[in-house]
Amino acid sequence: MRHLFRIMALQALLAVFTASAAAWAAETAHNAAHGESAGGLPQLDPTWFASQVFWLMLVFIGLYALFSLKILPALGGTIEMRRARVEGDIEEAQSLKEEAEKIQAAYESGLAEARTRASLLMQDTENRIRDETAARLGAFRDRSLKDIQATELRINASKTKALKDMESIAAELAAQAAEQIAGIPADVKQARSVIENMTKKAA
Repeated sequence: MRHLFRIMALQALLAVFTASAAAWAAETAHNAAHGESAGGLPQLDPTWFASQVFWLMLVFIGLYALFSLKILPALGGTIEMRRARVEGDIEEAQSLKEEAEKIQAAYESGLAEARTRASLLMQDTENRIRDETAARLGAFRDRSLKDIQATELRINASKTKALKDMESIAAELAAQAAEQIAGIPADVKQARSVIENMTKKAA
């Protein structure tokens, strides 16, 4: 970078010197063509060329030394510092980008894992509820069946008892009716036996 600035400074100074020499050559040619003397400006008088070249070289060397020792190193240092800062910022931005990508990947992975866990938990809950419901329905069905069977037994027992009571009542009524109508003393046990036989035949 410093060499580039030095080359540019040299080119600028050479351009100034070349322009001055070209202007002097044009003025000299113009005066020679018209037969005029090189009067007027002292810098166009050939008698001053030696001193002009001396001061030009002196100024050139001074400017070159100033640019080489002060201005160009300062500019080069500033540019180098800015370049290093820009590179550091780029590296930091790249590092932050990679870290952000890692965080995003971890977030997406955690989100997918959470969804999987939630799905499994929901499935387990549904299975547990279904199993508990089936178990409770089975227990309720068994309990209901037992209750129905017990109720049927009680009904049958009550029915049997009622039939026996009815047979006893019918036998007593038949015996009393026979005694009152025919004047025949009837045996209640015999009447009950007859009614039971009739009931069995009817069943």
